[in-house]
Amino acid sequence: MSLDKRAVPSGDKFQRKHFSDRLPFLPSLIAGLFRLLHRSCHISILGLEHEDAVKDFPGSKIVTCWHFAFPAVIYRYRDMDILTMVSRSRDGELAARVLKHLGVRCFRGSPGKGGSVALRALIENLESAIGGGFIADGSQGPARVAQKGILILARYTQAPILPVSMAASPCWRFRSWDRTVLAKPFSRIVMAFGPPIWVDREASSEKLEELRTALGDSLNKLSSDAENVLASAAGRV
Repeated sequence: MSLDKRAVPSGDKFQRKHFSDRLPFLPSLIAGLFRLLHRSCHISILGLEHEDAVKDFPGSKIVTCWHFAFPAVIYRYRDMDILTMVSRSRDGELAARVLKHLGVRCFRGSPGKGGSVALRALIENLESAIGGGFIADGSQGPARVAQKGILILARYTQAPILPVSMAASPCWRFRSWDRTVLAKPFSRIVMAFGPPIWVDREASSEKLEELRTALGDSLNKLSSDAENVLASAAGRV
């Protein structure tokens, strides 16, 4: 049976309409389930003194993690009006609406695509927020390879970078490029914070590369630390 094209709406107005406009309850529902899931979990923290030190900093601060860890990190900083960056894609539209219900402010776009104008807008948004949360390996990867963008942002804003990673057991691992980790209900989550990284305003390209490597090393160590704590706890059971 062929499809009658006359039955399919067309035109820019239809094409631009996001499916969540037709399901307005969906972002709120997803956010509510996300909260409920994490509330059922037991969460323990490593390196809390590093998070406390950055919280006491009077200006903006930047929290960063590998892409795979973002669900737990979003939950940690829910309802704080922190800033994060979300793409202008259709998937990004749904994510932005869900994050709004989680009390997270979204910057739509990417400095990599918008150049200096987008970077200036991101800096202005970050400076007006209590802080920001950004992905160290970006939205496209490669996974667990830190990119320079977050260091450039820290250099311009003079905001300290707080590295954080996590592990959960039991958990779901998505079949995505980053192998996103989502804790299962009633699981144990370990979050690990590392010493903050500061980027001097006059940092050279060579120094930025050095700090990029240091950030990646820190996040990988924190990931291993969190996994080791879970493994030790499982061994004692």
